[in-house]
Amino acid sequence: MRDQEPVEAATSSVDVGARHVARSTAEDEFASFYRQFVPTLVGFLIWQGASACLAADLAQETMIKAYQGWSRIESPAAWARRVASRALVRHLSRVEEDPAARAPEADALVPQPDALAQWECGQEILGLLAVLPPRQRQVLAWSVDGYTPAEIAAELGIDSAAVRSNLLKARRSVAQRMKSSEEES
Repeated sequence: MRDQEPVEAATSSVDVGARHVARSTAEDEFASFYRQFVPTLVGFLIWQGASACLAADLAQETMIKAYQGWSRIESPAAWARRVASRALVRHLSRVEEDPAARAPEADALVPQPDALAQWECGQEILGLLAVLPPRQRQVLAWSVDGYTPAEIAAELGIDSAAVRSNLLKARRSVAQRMKSSEEES
């Protein structure tokens, strides 16, 4: 029995060490993903109609879920967009709209909040998008982030033709509003 004990102890310490290295690598991967992707996710949610503060909150909640299930997530960027989009839809369906638009506050999650010209341009775009139905805004946000209609359809669980149709309608509506806005100026 004594001959086996040191071997078992050595094996268990090797297993613990290997698990620690694996956990450390996974934590490093998550930390890198978090730092790089959170600003993108915040912007993605703002494109879908979230205020900057709400977008930052939803991005944080999504990242907590991502950390908890990191080992099971195959495509972290798509997974995070899907989870955050769903959270935004749930939030918007239960909360009344805030009629007063607020400027983004300086925050580590919102990149370059003091770039006024960029912010104003973004507000004009958001104003154009505000009149779109939620599904059109959603597929447009995915498209702006570089996803193809087929990828968007797979992530949202809808038909590719419906994605293409919503994109077409959204683009036409935005173009028409931009043209009307230019004519008024």
